[in-house]
Amino acid sequence: MKRLLLLLGLIALVAEKSAAQQSFILSMVDKKGFINATAGYSLPAGSPFGKNSEKLLGPGQSVQVSVGYRPGRQWGMTASYTYVTNLFRKESLLGTSEAGLGGRNPWELVTTNCTVQTLLAGPMVTLPAGRVLFDLQLSGGYAFASNPGSELYTEFARLPLSMITPSRRASALAAGAGVTMRYKLTRWLAANASVQYLTANFKYDQDLVNEIQIGAERTTQSVNAHQPVGFVNLGAGLSFLF
Repeated sequence: MKRLLLLLGLIALVAEKSAAQQSFILSMVDKKGFINATAGYSLPAGSPFGKNSEKLLGPGQSVQVSVGYRPGRQWGMTASYTYVTNLFRKESLLGTSEAGLGGRNPWELVTTNCTVQTLLAGPMVTLPAGRVLFDLQLSGGYAFASNPGSELYTEFARLPLSMITPSRRASALAAGAGVTMRYKLTRWLAANASVQYLTANFKYDQDLVNEIQIGAERTTQSVNAHQPVGFVNLGAGLSFLF
């Protein structure tokens, strides 16, 4: 029994030394470049461009692929592609519409998601801490969006009433900032976690239009073509080091 315990103790000691040696070696390995693949959650946020629709958007999903390279020890450049899709909060739109008609009749609502795609690039500073690397990023570029379309149906004065807002596409300059943590698993692979903020001030080619129909009567109502948006994306994934 004593020999068995002694053997197990020696195995544990050797394993601990081996892990410590591997951790030391990985902390000394300095790969200048990386490719990050990250997926996670997207949360609507405010925008410095002005009042936006964060109250109408709910949580969603985000996917990001980024490439970075450091010519020196800390400073470098990064470029990224991000895809974000967020739910449209039906309860917010329904509450506004029902209040407009005194809440007499319930509404039926059909909506699509809000999707935003960005292509950004900018400077990056990397702060090493052993096997962990922290990348601080500022970026600018271009964004493409598809605003959520909506269809509302109810009855008013015993006549069918519908309000339809078609989905439209827009593009705009965009900005972003974020922090990414990379934990080296091997010489070529790391696990990552990130927090990224994205914002853009979208302006559609023409005003968004609500198409309103009560019975046989039709009319339209303009909606502001400027739609500032902001998102906070929380993600995790893998980094390929080179």
